[in-house]
Amino acid sequence: MRTVTIRLSTPTEEVTLAPLGDIQWAGDRADIAYDHLKEHVQDILRQPNPLFVGLGDYIDFASPSNREALHSVRLYDTARRVIADAGKVLVDDLYLRFLEPTTGHWAGVLEGHHHFPIRVKIADPNVEGDQNYYQHSDQYLAEKLRTSFLEEMGLIKLRWPGGGKVNILAFHGSGSSVFPWGPLNKLFRLSPGFSADIYLMGHQSKNAVGDYDEILPVDDEVSGDRLDHRTKHIVGCGAWTRGYVEGKRTYVSNAGLSPVALGHPIIHIRPRLRVTTSTGATIWEPRIRVEK
Repeated sequence: MRTVTIRLSTPTEEVTLAPLGDIQWAGDRADIAYDHLKEHVQDILRQPNPLFVGLGDYIDFASPSNREALHSVRLYDTARRVIADAGKVLVDDLYLRFLEPTTGHWAGVLEGHHHFPIRVKIADPNVEGDQNYYQHSDQYLAEKLRTSFLEEMGLIKLRWPGGGKVNILAFHGSGSSVFPWGPLNKLFRLSPGFSADIYLMGHQSKNAVGDYDEILPVDDEVSGDRLDHRTKHIVGCGAWTRGYVEGKRTYVSNAGLSPVALGHPIIHIRPRLRVTTSTGATIWEPRIRVEK
């Protein structure tokens, strides 16, 4: 688990939080909602202060069982290098097709289930020829996007001048459900254990949003004590892999699984300073809205 802090410039600076993951790019544009993904990225970049959160599964190679199988197979070093290079080609292709314009607009990139060690060449002036080393494909993508690799779970802290703050807990996720609200069950059980305002999970390919409140006692020596409502937003973040493709057999259609929820939500954080009519206290409010 990693923690990252992002500091805003003014007490009421707006942030557009954009989960992005479960693309599972394998080189065939028919497998994903290709045009919709490109349009989604362009739409986010037109929003005020866009901030992407990577939820994992950017490429479709390789699943945990595939990695275990490949690790157990006796392969020549050459074969392993070819496989590793193929994984790098997928990451580079994904970046150039969809993510290059987002570079520098990320809070962090999480590890998903689908990743692979890829071979990266570095130039060492002290050694003749290029040197090779193997790197986690999700970490490699994070470096291309100029952001942090958050590993399996990330706690993202947004901080405004004057004390305003929003905490976001994000992870790729696990489990499955036939119901559209499936991710909310896992998120609801997890959320009491963390002091966060927004909880993001991918993996289940369902676009589900739920809110619930907790009461916080506030000590204010100027205006008197009061009770604050804090809303927790739990968000299942959808996916981009289509599953049902005309003229193509997939594991989804073969098993007759439910179609996935294509696309991701957008989370608007529009802070304001409000003066209460009851006590005259000035209160900073994040004003979080989840747009599906």
